Amino acid sequence: MIDVAIRFDDPSAVSDHALERAILHAMASHGVCATFATIPHAGQHALSAGDVPHLVEARQSGRLEIAQHGFSHESCRPEGSLPSEFSGLDRAAQTDKITAGRAMLEQTFGGTIRGFVPPFNTFDQITASVLSDQGFLYLSAGAEHDLAESARLAQLPRTCQITVLRRALSEARRWPNGDLAVVAVMHHRDLRESGLASAALTLQDLAELFQWLRQQPDVRLNTLSQLAARHDAGTWHKAVQRNRWVQRRHWRIRSVFPRYSLMPHTLFKYVRLTGIST
Repeated sequence: MIDVAIRFDDPSAVSDHALERAILHAMASHGVCATFATIPHAGQHALSAGDVPHLVEARQSGRLEIAQHGFSHESCRPEGSLPSEFSGLDRAAQTDKITAGRAMLEQTFGGTIRGFVPPFNTFDQITASVLSDQGFLYLSAGAEHDLAESARLAQLPRTCQITVLRRALSEARRWPNGDLAVVAVMHHRDLRESGLASAALTLQDLAELFQWLRQQPDVRLNTLSQLAARHDAGTWHKAVQRNRWVQRRHWRIRSVFPRYSLMPHTLFKYVRLTGIST
């Protein structure tokens, strides 16, 4: 099986709720689950259940998982530098933001928040340590950024954007026994209905993608919590290490391995000599 998790970033008290409802309708119509990485405190607006009844209802019905998307999604770094809400802050400041944001989400949705998605996909080792100490199950950021040194925190970085998910699955099928995992990320801006004329997808495209996913016999859809539970944290840590090692090699070596997937097993399992060009 190819494990697929869809992560939808940036729902909040002030996000496009009409578009979110349309996405949830498409998910329900085709039996698709996803993880919504939700901002606890967008601008001056602290999240409450009255702000997002569509998300509360969808979570209660089991169609989605809520993950914590930082605290306010505001960078703490100077303009012109790589943005991050957490990297560079001391432990006390990071702990305060993480615990306060988690409390808001748990009060809003009435359950334990087990996953953390750092805004801008950036974090540091203090972030990972605080998440581990607070009992979070997983951290989902970007594979191009830091590798968390934590024995208890599963790492499930983005492996592709939703716009290339079909391509990612086509590639993964070259390793039919690889137990590969794909984490596809989407935002409101990926859909033309957000008002962005240059967006790659329409809601109809997304619905057709969901329908297609459900028709694939070798695809298993997961929330990020479900995906984290497929292996222990150490296995996911090694999977991220393998991806980072591969991406830093010469393109001929990179061509031997999956580009859009996490590899939970030893690299030798994924070597395809037919992928080398001379």
